[in-house]
Amino acid sequence: MAKNQKKLDDFFKKPHNEEEPEGLKEYYSELKQGIDPTKLTFADRIAGFFKNLVEKVGVYYPGRQKKETSSKPSTFRRKLRIFFKIVAKKFADKFNFEAGVDILDDTSVLYRRNLVNKNILLVTNFVFMVFALIGNQNPNYIVIAGFAITMFAINTTLKRIIHEEPRTLLKQQMAMYIGSIYILFGSFGVYMKLRLSSTKFTIDGIDLLSSMAESDILARSVYAMADASIAHAGYILIYFALVVIALYQDSTLLRILFKWVLVMMTILHIFVMYPLLEHASSIPELYTYLIITNNNVLIDIGLRTLLLIVFYIALYSSVSIGEMMNNRRKEELIKRRDMEKDFKAVVGDVFDVIGVFNSNTINQGKEDAHRVAELASRLASVLGLSSNVCTEIYEYSVIHIDKVNDLSILEYETKEVLNERDYIIIREKTILGSIIIKRLQLNQKSEDIIRAHFEKTVDSEFTERMKRVQRSQEGEVILLAEMYDILRQSRNYKNKLKHKRVIDLLQLEFKEYFEPYILDRFMKYQLEFEAFYDKYKYIG
Repeated sequence: MAKNQKKLDDFFKKPHNEEEPEGLKEYYSELKQGIDPTKLTFADRIAGFFKNLVEKVGVYYPGRQKKETSSKPSTFRRKLRIFFKIVAKKFADKFNFEAGVDILDDTSVLYRRNLVNKNILLVTNFVFMVFALIGNQNPNYIVIAGFAITMFAINTTLKRIIHEEPRTLLKQQMAMYIGSIYILFGSFGVYMKLRLSSTKFTIDGIDLLSSMAESDILARSVYAMADASIAHAGYILIYFALVVIALYQDSTLLRILFKWVLVMMTILHIFVMYPLLEHASSIPELYTYLIITNNNVLIDIGLRTLLLIVFYIALYSSVSIGEMMNNRRKEELIKRRDMEKDFKAVVGDVFDVIGVFNSNTINQGKEDAHRVAELASRLASVLGLSSNVCTEIYEYSVIHIDKVNDLSILEYETKEVLNERDYIIIREKTILGSIIIKRLQLNQKSEDIIRAHFEKTVDSEFTERMKRVQRSQEGEVILLAEMYDILRQSRNYKNKLKHKRVIDLLQLEFKEYFEPYILDRFMKYQLEFEAFYDKYKYIG
């Protein structure tokens, strides 16, 4: 540390023969009691351990890192990879809730959710049919056929309601409720079928379990465990149905249906899972059965109900958070749309002003602008600037003439929503507009300076104000070429001047607006600039 630098503690040392202010004492006391930000707590060390562990695991899983290809893959492998990517994308789009959706349009959002959930229902129908066929050794094909016809009718109706024109929010809401109720009742029906069919194991009407020998306990246990497992798989379908309903992100729908789910699940536990009426026909008998002899049944029903409620709370919280985030996104998108409209309006107005200002105020045509550009580019060259800078000066000199028509945004004013490409194009146009404004400012500056000098209205305040406008080397180069061109032409406040008179005025009247080296370079090559001016004057 250098000698002239102080340590942090030096700032708090008490000066000689002086008392420290009370405020400084309090601050220093609080500083000593503060927590060191560099100190690692136990939680910090645990987090660091897991972070290092994940980084080390990544070494053993090179697939997670970018693979280095030593050779170009074959054409067949490349085409196969592209094909699988296309198939995977199309499959993912089938279950993408936001693909091509305007989230501000409630009908469009619900229509997309109905489409995705209808695709989920198609997969669920297949699962329902599989469950309807298994777990039953003597299936009732009439019931299964009726179940299949019902599924077909419900799905056909859903498809018609979802796609029917005109597409309205009421129709989409109706489709949402029909689909939700269908998958809920379908899951209940499948479970009831599996649970009831698991009570017996029969072939050709013969109850095998009852006909087995008493010693064959192991076989009976295996059959019972298999049937119970299948029934429990059907029980999970009810929770799956609640998850599918939650995908609608509608807390009102979930709240209404859960009341019915709770009632139906209670009935299911009492009459299907544990047929209590077969064991107890009165309240005292029921009390004895549940509390005294089979209290585990009551515990199981209570735990299942508690689990259902906890699961609902988790689902409802997730849906509520999703709704809140969607509402926030809507609010932000509404603000963005309003900003888009204001942005397009302001940019359009600015561009219109540029066009009016350029056509009615600037006393400069296309030939004049290119003549000034040639003079400015040549002056930049004799100043020793690079060819790229000379080209930029030339293009900047004529930008307010050649590029002003590129500012039109009429094709975007009718668009309700701007995409990312539209933003990029309008941003480029806005940048171009700001450059044109600066070029017009430079043009106006040259006119104001010359007019003020000829009308004898120049004072120190005017001079300083003009000198602050675009005080850069490139700006002065263009300004000098601009002023030379204006002085050689006639205006309503002056006549056109010859080259020698212009040179005298630049040296006597206008030298304070330029750096000396720029004006000196112009004077050294003045004959060349005169030839440039005359050449382009007659060509124009």
